[in-house]
Amino acid sequence: MITAPRWRVRLVTGIAVLVAATASAAAAVHPTGVLKLASRSLVAGTTIPVSGEKFPHSASLALVLIGIDGRLTLHTVKSDVAGTFADSLSIPGDIEPGSYRLVAIASDGDVVGTLDIEIALGSPPTAPDDAVVHEPVQHSEPTAEPLGLERARSPLVTGSALGVVVVALVLGGIMLRRPATPAS
Repeated sequence: MITAPRWRVRLVTGIAVLVAATASAAAAVHPTGVLKLASRSLVAGTTIPVSGEKFPHSASLALVLIGIDGRLTLHTVKSDVAGTFADSLSIPGDIEPGSYRLVAIASDGDVVGTLDIEIALGSPPTAPDDAVVHEPVQHSEPTAEPLGLERARSPLVTGSALGVVVVALVLGGIMLRRPATPAS
C-alpha cells in the first residue's frame, strides 16, 4: 500500500478546511428574503400591499420589476432590525401585460429575494359586499410560460464559486498523483 507523506496529507487537509470556510462565508453574504404579495396576479395601474421577511437587517432594498423589456425600479423600502418590512407597491398603468419577476436588491447589488408574478391590463376584480374573500393560495407548480430571465449575481459570489472549482481541481490532482516507488 502506498501512503502519502504526512506533510502532503496536512497540506490537503488544511486547504480543504480553508476552502470550506471560504465557501460558507461567501454563501452567507446576504440572507435570502421572502417577498409577500396578496396575489401573484396583478393589474396594471393599481397599488398593492407588499411585505417581506428574512431580509438583511436595517437594509435599504430596491424593489425592481424585471421583464423582457428590461428592469423597472418600482420602490425602495427599508427593512427593520428583524429583517422585515411592510409597504405598498404601485404597478405602473402603462406596463405591458405578461410574466415578470419582482426582485429585492440590496444596496451592494446582490439579489436578496425574488417572486414571479403576472401583470394584466384592466380593472381589478371586485367582490360583492356580502361575498367571502379568501386568502390566495401560493402555488409552486410551474407555469405554462417559464421566465427566461437572468438573475443578478455579485462578483463576490461568482468569484468564490470559481475559486472553489479551481481549488477542488488542484486538490483532486494532488490526491491522484502518486509518489514514485523506488526501483527494486
